[in-house]
Amino acid sequence: MSVKSFLTPSLLSGRWPFVFLVISFLAGNSLVRAQQPFQVTAETGQYMSSGEQTPFWLRTNQFGIVPLQSPNTTLRAGAQLDYDTTRLNNRRISFGGGVQIVGNTAANGQVILPEAFVKARLGIFELYAGRRREVVGLLDSTLSSGSYSWSGNALPIPKIQLEIRDYTPIKFTKGWLSIKGSYAHGWMGGRYVRHTMLHQKTLYGRLGKAENRFHVYGGVNHQVVWGGYSDELVGSGLVTSPYLPNSFRDYLSLISGFRAVNTGIIDQSLYTDFDLTNRVGNHLGSIDIAFDYTSNTHSFYLYRQSAYETGSLFYGTSIADGLLGLRIRANDELALVRQVLIEFLNTTSQGGPEFVIDDPQRRGKVDYFNHAQFRDGWSYLYRAVGTPFISPALGPNGEFPYGGFTNNNRVRVFHLGLAGSLPFGGAALSSPITYETKLSMSRNLGRYDEPFRPIRNQFSGILTIAAPLAILGGIQLTGSVALDRGTLYTNAVGGYLGIRKTWANSVRRAQSTSSSNPSRSGFRE
Repeated sequence: MSVKSFLTPSLLSGRWPFVFLVISFLAGNSLVRAQQPFQVTAETGQYMSSGEQTPFWLRTNQFGIVPLQSPNTTLRAGAQLDYDTTRLNNRRISFGGGVQIVGNTAANGQVILPEAFVKARLGIFELYAGRRREVVGLLDSTLSSGSYSWSGNALPIPKIQLEIRDYTPIKFTKGWLSIKGSYAHGWMGGRYVRHTMLHQKTLYGRLGKAENRFHVYGGVNHQVVWGGYSDELVGSGLVTSPYLPNSFRDYLSLISGFRAVNTGIIDQSLYTDFDLTNRVGNHLGSIDIAFDYTSNTHSFYLYRQSAYETGSLFYGTSIADGLLGLRIRANDELALVRQVLIEFLNTTSQGGPEFVIDDPQRRGKVDYFNHAQFRDGWSYLYRAVGTPFISPALGPNGEFPYGGFTNNNRVRVFHLGLAGSLPFGGAALSSPITYETKLSMSRNLGRYDEPFRPIRNQFSGILTIAAPLAILGGIQLTGSVALDRGTLYTNAVGGYLGIRKTWANSVRRAQSTSSSNPSRSGFRE
């Protein structure tokens, strides 16, 4: 049986909003029978820009909810139901879920479901289905320029995922070694190859007990775009039929990550030389390592993500490419500068300017986020799934050029992030005013096959201030100012002003008490 026959129902079809409304209704009714944190949010705001495009840091890493066009008025509403902790403590299954709907006036009006999922947890294992906001990789996700392989830049991809969500100690190590990981199947759609699918898995480990001051982390994430249908590729020598490999044998082959010819799983007579000499599907990810140390006054977090997309990293020719970051955080939550983040992203090496498959020292020109078969590249609905600094090459009507997703995957980025609290108070505030700023300087070289001449330099920055006001039972006023200056994007100054209200409580059988949701940041949706 073909995997396609039972793994390709679309979560984007018209039936699903209705299904999720029913699920949300059932989840809401469960509140009267359990003790579960429940949160409802509503927000409205206005985006403005001196140009026709929204500045980079106003729209980037926002899970696809901020349009490229400006001005834009947005209205957002969402609900989250977390687990019943009494059931988890008794090792019984608990259910939860979330939904958010976003309406934008830009781009002739659009309505988006960035989150719509149900989840279940039993012991250390969690299973969820739908769209859910995630960032994959070892890094500081609040101030980062974006994780290399899965940054939160695009709308969440609908998938079914089984995972160990938290670092869980392995018993025989007495807590010195902990692991977490995930295994998922998703649906990506696609423009040039339609109905494509996603295979994803992650595995991360931590050395050191949770209470120790020093820890070492390491792990890997692996994503594969595969399957689908394309008339345009017929006759190109890249496919044997309009249907790209999508059988169960193909699925087993791509899970392994080995070259198709070396797996011993597939029938080689059914594949082109492209599939046999490469791999079934478009593979990419990062190999991560990190260290953290906590003193009496500060914590330090150093991380490195090494990018891979072909065998060049295995042979060491593209070892210079990846994301390097250092975060320093004060233990005082009210510090004027509570957090400093410095990052350097490099994707210019790619193992050199030529690709010779049988010569490890010349196995270069990785061409990150592009692919000969899957010409949408590593993107979802026209946005990079990974680092947003590998930018899309959009045509005059918003489409990708026939050659692929990006014409700019050789970049160097210096990035600085700052966050803290401002020394303002008063009866009008329910808690201190906080701020975040991100400042990024990039050198954009284009691609090896299409270099930018001259090199395009770009500065993008943003300052966001969040003021929690005591009026109306507590609301948050958020204001942002962003700037783009350079030769990659249109020069522009822009801003955002929004008001957000959150209702959060935990419903018991006999009474209700207020609670907060610490997983939500005042700056990130």
